[in-house]
Amino acid sequence: MGRKHNVDEVLKDLSRKHDLSINKANNTIFVLSDKIHDKDGVIIDNPLKLHDIGNKSWGKIDFLVNYHDYHVVKVAKF
Repeated sequence: MGRKHNVDEVLKDLSRKHDLSINKANNTIFVLSDKIHDKDGVIIDNPLKLHDIGNKSWGKIDFLVNYHDYHVVKVAKF
């Protein structure tokens, strides 16, 4: 049997991550994209991304999405 998540603990843990932002008002999780378009239209690595979201964090995001009606949106910046 897997770990039992608590919504408040999950939101607190995920709020410490630099690569995502959570909007509780409309249940949206904004995640920084790996690649972005620069001003010339060339695809480059996102310079704002710190890559601090691992498997454990994605499990918590999955919990919010599947059981608490959150939505994930990938963005270039916050």
